[in-house]
Amino acid sequence: MVEDDEFSALVTYQVLKGSYEIDIVSTGEEAVEFVGKNKYDVILLDIGLPGIGGVQTAGLIRKIKGYENTPIVALTAYAMSGDREEFLNGGCTHYLSKPFAIRELSNLVRELVTEPALNKA
Repeated sequence: MVEDDEFSALVTYQVLKGSYEIDIVSTGEEAVEFVGKNKYDVILLDIGLPGIGGVQTAGLIRKIKGYENTPIVALTAYAMSGDREEFLNGGCTHYLSKPFAIRELSNLVRELVTEPALNKA
């Protein structure tokens, strides 16, 4: 999970911790570093990050061998017309607008982890 807001990271962690192993970083630079060293099944990515933003981070992750088709879920407060399309065109495969329902997040992650055929949004 890439999230610069500590409260959002904590809430998301609390929702998913019993079912998944979760690493949390707060910048795009850290995300690229972690992805280069580890293999993740799903990446939860805040779009409004300090430093390199979420869309640029998604693009950099896509260039790392083995991450060409990994699900990247944009978790963002950006919900204006055209934002979803921008994020999906920028390397994200899924989009959840903040605030999102806890059930919505947990269901999506479960689908992405257990049903790889659904990884192509």
